[in-house]
Amino acid sequence: MPMHEEPQVGATYQNPEGRTFKVTAFDEDETTVQVEYADASVEILDLDNWYDMDLEMIDDGEETDEDEELEDEEEEDDDDLDDDDADEDEQ
Repeated sequence: MPMHEEPQVGATYQNPEGRTFKVTAFDEDETTVQVEYADASVEILDLDNWYDMDLEMIDDGEETDEDEELEDEEEEDDDDLDDDDADEDEQ
C-alpha cells in the first residue's frame, strides 16, 4: 500500500523487505526526502517516489514522557558517578 503521509523528520520507516531507514531531512520546496539507512548510507528520494513506496512508520521519532523519564534517571545516575569521582579526588 503506497505511503499517503508526508515524511516526518526523525521518524523511522520500514519497507516490506524489512529494510529500515530514518528520515533526516524533508525539503518541501525541492520536493526531496533525505533518508539514512542502518548501515549509515544516505539516499535522497524524490517526493513522488516517496508516495509510491510501501512503507510503515515504526517509530515517529518523538520522545514520550517515558523516554524523558529514562533520560532524567540516566542523567541523575551520571551525576551520582561524577560526585563519587570528586569525593575520591579530594581524599
